[in-house]
Amino acid sequence: MNYDEPIHITYTVTSASVATGATQLGIVGPSGMQGRVVAMGYVVTTGVTVAASTIEVGTPADTDAYATQAVAVASADAVGNTFTDNTSDSNLIPADSLVEITTGSGATAGVVTLHVTIAWF
Repeated sequence: MNYDEPIHITYTVTSASVATGATQLGIVGPSGMQGRVVAMGYVVTTGVTVAASTIEVGTPADTDAYATQAVAVASADAVGNTFTDNTSDSNLIPADSLVEITTGSGATAGVVTLHVTIAWF
């Protein structure tokens, strides 16, 4: 397997609170493969109120090392899929390492279903 033919895996978390900063999911890619975040998105299931929040993909030491997605103040069924990709040829997700998907605590209420797609090569 190489960069021209990566394995794409989408990780989904349902009922992720954006009012409480927390690790929503810890993942590791296929053995021996590096990764790059290629897509992120969310669907609001319970309204996000008062302030915006975030979804981040990173490490325990650097929660937004690989990608960040802003979650706007919105009512149920709102969506977002514009993210900031922090990966590059010099900042790939290392093989066989822990990757965490976290949510911020900016909002006073709000629950989303979130999706993160990583290309592993």
